[in-house]
Amino acid sequence: MKAGAGEQGFALIEMLVAMVLLSLVGLTLARFQTFQLSGTASLAAAAAARLEADNIAIDMLAAPLAPTAPTSGTSLNGGRSWHWTATPAPTPDQQIMPGIVRVDILVSATPGGPPLASRSILRPLSHDSIQRLPETGDGSR
Repeated sequence: MKAGAGEQGFALIEMLVAMVLLSLVGLTLARFQTFQLSGTASLAAAAAARLEADNIAIDMLAAPLAPTAPTSGTSLNGGRSWHWTATPAPTPDQQIMPGIVRVDILVSATPGGPPLASRSILRPLSHDSIQRLPETGDGSR
C-alpha cells in the first residue's frame, strides 16, 4: 500500500510543537520540585527555631530573676547561629497575678530578621517572690 501525499509522517512544525509542550511540562515539574524543596527547608528552619525558643524559655524560667528590660543575644544550636530577643511585659491582670511577668521570646535566623519562632511565658519576678499556699491539716493545699 502506497502512502498518499498527506500521510508521510509528522511535519517539522508538529514535532516542534510537541517538543515545546514536553519542555513546558518538564519545566513545570522542575519548578514544583524546587518549590517543595524550599518548603521543606523552611519547615526545618522553623522547627529548629522553635527548639531554640524553647531553650531560651527554659533559661528564662531557670534564671533567679525575670528580665526587667528587653534583652537579646545570639546562641548556637544545631550548627546554626540563632538571634533571640526576650521582652518583658505585664500580665493582663496584675491583681490576679501579682509579682508575675510575661516574657515574649522571638527567635530569628538573622539579627533584626523576621521571627521564625515565638514563645510567651509567665514567671515570677524572682524565685523568692513565689507565694506558697498554706498547708491544710489533711496534706492538701
